[in-house]
Amino acid sequence: MENVRKLALYLVLAYAVVGGLVTINQTLADHSGLFGLAFTSAWLFPMVIGCWLAWRRPMIAFPLLMIWSMSVLGLLLWQSLAPSWWNTILNSNGPIITTAMFALTAPLAIYGYKRRTRFVALILIGLSALNALATSNTESGESSELVITIPVLAAGVLFLIASFVDKQDDSVEEK
Repeated sequence: MENVRKLALYLVLAYAVVGGLVTINQTLADHSGLFGLAFTSAWLFPMVIGCWLAWRRPMIAFPLLMIWSMSVLGLLLWQSLAPSWWNTILNSNGPIITTAMFALTAPLAIYGYKRRTRFVALILIGLSALNALATSNTESGESSELVITIPVLAAGVLFLIASFVDKQDDSVEEK
């Protein structure tokens, strides 16, 4: 179902643009000057480069996205298992793992639009589930972190539906 894939991709891209503007505004309001610019660059540049690689160079993008995904999944698991230690990190620096998940969502959606849709869908659903578990376990379980989780879960479910309907999950012809 090409329309379900397009819906999932457009949902994530709209979410990335609106969420990116809100995150940039919030970061620059909290940390002005070079510090705020460095915090913004820390998630914006990998997101833009990941999107470009996922669209133009998928053979290079796949291993990088998998390393990034497994790192974020590992940090989310660590946050859910050791919430007291992570509370000190989150109170001083903000929701860094949730921001990393936010920056990872758009490149994964672009990659999953034509390639390995079911695999990408399961990663997006796993990111959402672990983020919900980790934020519910820490003191900083704000609604903003759940706002980030809901579109990622919706895109994962839409990609999963599209992968079962299309019956062409893994494309052989990756360029």
